[in-house]
Amino acid sequence: MHKRDFTAEKRRRQRVSRNLELIAITANLIGAFLAVTFFSLEAYATAPNTTGQSYIGNGPLIAILIVTGTLIGNWLTRPLNQWYDAADNNRPLTPQIQRQALNNPLNSALISLSMWTLAGTVSAWSVRTEGISPVLTVFMGMVGVAGPVTALLIYFAAERVWSPEIPLFFPTQQPSELNTFRLSVRRRLFVPSIIELVIMLIMTLNVAATVGQVTRLAAASRAPLLQTMLHRQYFLFGIAILVAISLTLTLGRHLANAVENLRRNMIKVRQGELEAALPVTSNDELGDLAAGFNAMIKGLQQEEVVRQLFSLYVTPEVATHAITHGAQRGGELAEATILFADIRGFTSMTERLGPEAVIALLSRYFEAMSTVITAHGGLVNKFGGDSLLAVFGTPLNAAEDHAARAIRSAQGMLAALEAFNGDQRARNEPELRIGIGVATGTVVAGNVGSADRLEYTVIGDTVNLASRLEELTKTLKIPVLLAESTAGGAPETPPLVQIADVEIRGKTEPLKVYTLAHLQ
Repeated sequence: MHKRDFTAEKRRRQRVSRNLELIAITANLIGAFLAVTFFSLEAYATAPNTTGQSYIGNGPLIAILIVTGTLIGNWLTRPLNQWYDAADNNRPLTPQIQRQALNNPLNSALISLSMWTLAGTVSAWSVRTEGISPVLTVFMGMVGVAGPVTALLIYFAAERVWSPEIPLFFPTQQPSELNTFRLSVRRRLFVPSIIELVIMLIMTLNVAATVGQVTRLAAASRAPLLQTMLHRQYFLFGIAILVAISLTLTLGRHLANAVENLRRNMIKVRQGELEAALPVTSNDELGDLAAGFNAMIKGLQQEEVVRQLFSLYVTPEVATHAITHGAQRGGELAEATILFADIRGFTSMTERLGPEAVIALLSRYFEAMSTVITAHGGLVNKFGGDSLLAVFGTPLNAAEDHAARAIRSAQGMLAALEAFNGDQRARNEPELRIGIGVATGTVVAGNVGSADRLEYTVIGDTVNLASRLEELTKTLKIPVLLAESTAGGAPETPPLVQIADVEIRGKTEPLKVYTLAHLQ
């Protein structure tokens, strides 16, 4: 890691750590405020002017509680903090650290809840008054009110700050692969109900403690006690409402954000953006969903690489057909036009050029010719040394005007060759001359080969005729020769002229051949 990046990352992590400490302190202060307020309601009912003394008197206990909880939390999470604060990730990443990272917000909440439970138990035990009511009041205020509320605040606030850091601890695996506690979405949804049950229990204990105390008091002394009970019931009911609303909004927002983030990334994938990815920030169902989405994206990326590589070895039409329909041996008859092109005198040229120069020359030449053929709807079926075979009108590139397309393609190839030779002269390299033969007729198009290797090709007399016409261009010294079937099937092409009937190798009768008018 670059020094500047390392410094920035270390500062960022320090900021996250400070935010987590601030969350713990703030949540405990809120819990302390609620507990002391719960205690003070009795003083408010009997002597309102003494209410403030309850807050001041509990100050040392609150401070001790916060400091003790912080020290215990730092001690328990020491391996996690040491790894995280290092920022350079050179320390070994153990399963223990990963578990602590996954459960960091939960552990912080449980530590706080444990401290409040301990403090409530000790405070209730130390009450030196007769009757159970004062003991229950202290226990209810700390364990039933302050503890759960503080733990909830810490958990949900810390999770929001800490969850983006989870991917740092899982560079090569998914959080769900680690054997540790899993706070599932279903368990999260039960949290509001559990908290409401706890508060309802506290409200019931408040009534029971008051009733037990009222029965022992004279009628004149019952009013303040009943008023205190009523105030506490209102207080607890208000907390229950606030907790229910807050948890519902928090959990709803958490789920809605996860679903919305998934939806946005799915739209990107649908639009072809395969770089989209979701951060895996938990080991629950939402984390599994994000990990599954990322695995799908990785699979699509690999498939796209295979598709692109496949398209380099075969034409895109053949690749798409094979991927969509599978690669099975067999073919079908089709009326098509075949274009066969070959470089003249290439064998002697290769004797003067080195292997690398020959490959570079052929690559540039085939690129220029393929561009023209593809632009006219042709399918470059194969490269054979210095020759190429293109087809028009097969089932993979069906077109009624396939003959006209082939003729325009031949004309375009000659124009592209002129530009190519201009570049060759600029490179001080040899120029090329080509011959093109075009024939139209019935061919068999399909996959041919063995069970281990297949090739999409076209077979038939038409293919042979196109090859023979290309050979004849050398004798007639005309770069393009067209079969009569091609010329007759393309009445709207550039002007054509007929050449005298010629003998074609393999044919018993002379055939009429044509060429582009401007070549005569």
